[in-house]
Amino acid sequence: MIVKVRGVLLRFTNYENDIAVGGATVRDGLTALTERYPNLAEVLLDRQGSIRSTHLIALNGEQLSQSELDREATEDDRVDIVTAVSGG
Repeated sequence: MIVKVRGVLLRFTNYENDIAVGGATVRDGLTALTERYPNLAEVLLDRQGSIRSTHLIALNGEQLSQSELDREATEDDRVDIVTAVSGG
């Protein structure tokens, strides 16, 4: 699968935004991504290893909940990580 990383997270992936990772599920792909870029894990995951609520994960444009991260993903699938931006 291809994981698309954008915005503030790019600095944790050496500014790579389309990253090919292996894995049978979205969760597997995200695990492979954070193993490749350990600093990304610190901002993407909470202490329990779950995706922080400030990040949205989408599979082929469909937003996934935490419980849907075990959905199958193939090498042709696209996983987007979108970070919420806040301010005032």
